Amino acid sequence: MIKNFFCSLLLIFVLTACNVSFPKETLEQDAVNLIKQETQQDVSVFKVGSTLYLDVCFEDLVTNDAEKITKIYETLQKIVSNIVRVPLSSDANINFVVVSAFDPKYQTMLRLFENIDDIKLYSHQYISREDYSERQLMEFEGPKFTKEIVDNKYDLTKEEYVARLIISQLNIASRTNPFLATLIQTLDLKFSNIENNVICYIASRKIDNDEIKILLKSMLEKEVVKNIKKYKLFSIKSAILKDGENNTVLDISVNI
Repeated sequence: MIKNFFCSLLLIFVLTACNVSFPKETLEQDAVNLIKQETQQDVSVFKVGSTLYLDVCFEDLVTNDAEKITKIYETLQKIVSNIVRVPLSSDANINFVVVSAFDPKYQTMLRLFENIDDIKLYSHQYISREDYSERQLMEFEGPKFTKEIVDNKYDLTKEEYVARLIISQLNIASRTNPFLATLIQTLDLKFSNIENNVICYIASRKIDNDEIKILLKSMLEKEVVKNIKKYKLFSIKSAILKDGENNTVLDISVNI
């Protein structure tokens, strides 16, 4: 449901966002006012470098009530569709938008990332709807790291965006096979850092099964090469995966 609304909600705002409606001097408060006016939802907005963060609290984010979840998704859709208007009609330099939806007790969190360059490419039909949907980045987090992530705001780089996108797409692809999805969820693959042009990912547990290593390498290598080509990040030379005991279990060279 979350993925499906991305492609449909942006085009009208991109095509109409021409004037400076959100001057950089008052951008954060103007963005808060916009979301309040359009959705009646209280949010917090922070600009860190060229990254715009929006935090929104939902008391019923953790629920088995389908009706409540539908309402939350509808509100979240409105929030995303409105917050992306800000960088598109502002004189501030904003490359990324990060929307974090979490419950008040920091039990769980959904983060949605928007790359403004991707929005512009899609709105001007330089990339297809399918390609744009593949550029959508979603992350889920549980109680262990949610508060830390919400509190830790910094300027997102293109390299980190793509590195996170690779894992997000890997998680999405695995959902077509419930057994594969279970394996990926159990490993809980996450982006760690980028150092010396090497992307580092980590798994939550030790990986000592050779068959699992072969499968992971095939899947990860495919996503790494595809996205580095797509975003022309030829400075990235390799990607490694470390397990829960900090052992390097995969080392994927990027030869493009």
